[in-house]
Amino acid sequence: MLDGERASNYRVRRVRSAIWWAAKNPRRFLREAARLALQHEAAARLASLPVVELAELAAEADELVVRLPRAVTRHPWSLGAAEQLSLQILIRARGCKTAFEIGTFNGGTTRLLAETLPEDGHVWTLDLPPGAFDASQESAGFSGSQVGVAYRDSWAAPKITQLLWNSLDYDFGPFEGSADLVLVDGGHEYKNGVADTLAALCLVRPGGIVVWDDFEPYWHGLVNGICDAMRGRQLCRLAGTALGVYIAGPRAPTGDAFEA
Repeated sequence: MLDGERASNYRVRRVRSAIWWAAKNPRRFLREAARLALQHEAAARLASLPVVELAELAAEADELVVRLPRAVTRHPWSLGAAEQLSLQILIRARGCKTAFEIGTFNGGTTRLLAETLPEDGHVWTLDLPPGAFDASQESAGFSGSQVGVAYRDSWAAPKITQLLWNSLDYDFGPFEGSADLVLVDGGHEYKNGVADTLAALCLVRPGGIVVWDDFEPYWHGLVNGICDAMRGRQLCRLAGTALGVYIAGPRAPTGDAFEA
């Protein structure tokens, strides 16, 4: 069979399979079709943003030592290797001493932040209380009582303050302008993207950096929330990663970033 015929037959089989699946699962098919459209919209929005290279954000660093975290601290929902290495480089190259993390989960990234910061550094990390966590999250073999478990035996644990609250209604005011680095890795719905981004803009000091994880089309609600809340600011994508980044300028009110 010629390659063209083989490819044509393959496409026909795929179409037949898709029609059969749609007929068998019409509601699921419609949900997935709608999701694909939303993902396409988010992809177009991401494509319109500037891309920044890690080297541009770490230009003053000549030589840095970074490491991959231990496997036992990782979970399928943890940051990828490229994202973990990028965070370490950003912290060291930019001389970060304070970090605020929205979304502790198992604490693997919290541990990474604390162990990468200098001896006098500190991390504040926020996640839902155990009961609220269990009521609102998919299990994924993980419960609210395990929030932060991966950092508890770290030598850097004394540099970590665990906060248990819903980021949607937490008062970030006492921490305003205190963080050299803000990592946003909380809820992935549109409302979380908006609220957590506005919180990050409150938290980050002038000249500090905000980093968002899962800044990719699959999480279309999160992407749209972040982009809407960052309207008028220089939001970028970090090349080779699923991270969004922003270097904070002079302090300005955050209320004008997004109007519901």
